[in-house]
Amino acid sequence: MTTNDTRIEAEYRRLYALLDEAHIPKQQQDVLAPVIDNLAWMRIKLDDSRALIKSSGIVVPYDNGGGQKGIRENPAFKGYVSLMKTYLSALEKYTSYLPREMQAEIINNGRTTLDIVRQMKEAK
Repeated sequence: MTTNDTRIEAEYRRLYALLDEAHIPKQQQDVLAPVIDNLAWMRIKLDDSRALIKSSGIVVPYDNGGGQKGIRENPAFKGYVSLMKTYLSALEKYTSYLPREMQAEIINNGRTTLDIVRQMKEAK
């Protein structure tokens, strides 16, 4: 099992543990299985992408040959933004099954909105 597979499996278990903690019936957990599987995968991919973007930047130089050079948006950043939108949509579906008091904690992972914004700025 690769490091990423281990990290994905840990996130998968964490998401299921939260459902158990919230006393969500097994039948509802089964309905959420594909969402949880994708959430776990996307969470790890987002973390990896953020690390890549942090080291390479939001914009990167390019050279198309024939004297065409310049700066363009980092393709990794484009992918990150797209994946983040999908992740947030799936996270909303997942958290809709949880009690209200757990929802904010899950969405923010125990962080305030200001902490999240600061982290996003640091990733740039």
